[in-house]
Amino acid sequence: MAKKNNLIKLGDAINQLFKQEKLDVKISQFTVKNGWKDIVGEVIAKSTTEIFFNDKIIFIGLNSAALKHELSFRKEELIANINKFCGYKLVEQIVIR
Repeated sequence: MAKKNNLIKLGDAINQLFKQEKLDVKISQFTVKNGWKDIVGEVIAKSTTEIFFNDKIIFIGLNSAALKHELSFRKEELIANINKFCGYKLVEQIVIR
């Protein structure tokens, strides 16, 4: 008699674990933080003091009032760049501090 094996592919198991533990989102957030210079450019990256996430909101701290003002007008573009960088809709809203 042949035994039935309840085998799944390793890649499928890892993907399931990532989704179950929401690690895929955390890895994407980490990737955005590390790739910040590539997303926004060197000038903005140098003026960024903090980046953190809360659900689908990204909070960005800047030390330049002029850049805060400029980015407040470019929020939609910045959201699109972040999501394009990740490959899916990670961010829906930006808060600039």
